[in-house]
Amino acid sequence: MIETENKQKVTTIFPEHGVITDKSLGSLNEQFRKLPSYVGDFLIAEMVDPKDPTPGLERIGQLLKNHLMDSNQKEFIKSCIRERGEYTLIGRIRCRYDEGKDIYWVDVNCLGNQYVRIDNYLIAEYGETLLTAGAWGVFKIVYDESFIMRKRLYPFLVTEFKPMQITGIDLDTWISRRSQFTDNEWLNLMINSVGFDPTYLSEEEKWLYMVRMVPFIEQNVNMVELGATMTGKTFAYQSLSSYGFVISGSQTTVASLFYDKLRRQLGLIGYRDVVAFDEFTNSRGGNKWSGQGDLIDLLKDFMNSGKFGRGTAEFASDCSITFMGNISCDRDKREVAVRYRNLFSPLPQAVSQDRAFLDRIHGFIPGWRIGPIKESNLAKGVGFTADYMSEIMHRMRDCNYANVILQNVDFGKMGQRDQRSLMRIGSGLLKLVFPHRTPTTIESNELKTVLDIAVDLRGRVLDQLAIICPGEFKGVKLEYKIK
Repeated sequence: MIETENKQKVTTIFPEHGVITDKSLGSLNEQFRKLPSYVGDFLIAEMVDPKDPTPGLERIGQLLKNHLMDSNQKEFIKSCIRERGEYTLIGRIRCRYDEGKDIYWVDVNCLGNQYVRIDNYLIAEYGETLLTAGAWGVFKIVYDESFIMRKRLYPFLVTEFKPMQITGIDLDTWISRRSQFTDNEWLNLMINSVGFDPTYLSEEEKWLYMVRMVPFIEQNVNMVELGATMTGKTFAYQSLSSYGFVISGSQTTVASLFYDKLRRQLGLIGYRDVVAFDEFTNSRGGNKWSGQGDLIDLLKDFMNSGKFGRGTAEFASDCSITFMGNISCDRDKREVAVRYRNLFSPLPQAVSQDRAFLDRIHGFIPGWRIGPIKESNLAKGVGFTADYMSEIMHRMRDCNYANVILQNVDFGKMGQRDQRSLMRIGSGLLKLVFPHRTPTTIESNELKTVLDIAVDLRGRVLDQLAIICPGEFKGVKLEYKIK
């Protein structure tokens, strides 16, 4: 009964098409596992009637079967385009402008081809998205054997594109409607939106899931999360937002991350909201960071200033950085194994002893306190579609909630870097859970909730630094006072 009442309330307050979805429907089709959540939710919202979901799910299944291709099928797809003259695909594409040739190129991952052309009218209509983060969608590629440049044939041309993303989002409406929910109702709605059943989670776990989303909604936040396997670390950064990017196994270069001088093209940090380094531990991909001093120095400088330079050019970005990896722990007690000298020990040796690098981390998420993902604790109720939530978080990055904290909190003699850490994490949590609050309407208990979490996350960083370098960090306290 409570579930029904909650569903009715959510759908009444958010009646717009494509905003709310039944999260349980995604688990009914095995093919959804191949898709990011924001794509699966979009398809369900567009094609499935919640009162009779079977026909819609069958149509989606057929659509994915015919048009969603893996990269190992690229030669088959190329052949289909040539022999049939055209082929429709589902996937993510991103464009770039080649000023030397005055051509827009499309990177089509499933073709393994970076030199697919695109009709200019599509750039005119979707250029802001396709030329920045890129987008998932349905697109048609035709075979055109007439385009030859420098004696080379470039036969593939994208002539149609329909993005799989919601449009017409009103940020002010989302913010104002928050006041119609209790704090617990809203937090549970957000947990369902992430894809989990809040009834199976402790209060601490709910807030840790919110903390994982902070880098998506707040600019230039640097986080570390270490924990047990199968707790959803990678899922959160890979599947919940089209504006994030996960680097697996720590395989990256200065060119791909910051700026490619040869192609004169910005790397991931230049156009993504979040870049997450997965398997960032010695046991997995950490050894690949040895000998990458230039990359580490650039990353360290960027984590401090939000800027990076290549040659004579300097660039600014609001990209947030997250480092993820596994750590040995007791799953039942949810405690870290005692064999570690400090919690940064599992990180690559190139950074685990670099005090300046570690001090630039705003918060350390205790992933060992989050339980494993099971089929039984996946979301069963309604929630925001992942695509809608992705767009909300992307647009909220430009909203300033730091003034809500600054006007109501006294940080005393706290160091600038520590205060910055609390401000950014606290601001991100305010945007997620209390977005309707202003400097004059925020409640003291709400401020205390988000700042205590921020203190715990930043305090964990300082505690480990005190072990590594006690002379500099021992005895540092994070004390604040609400005015």
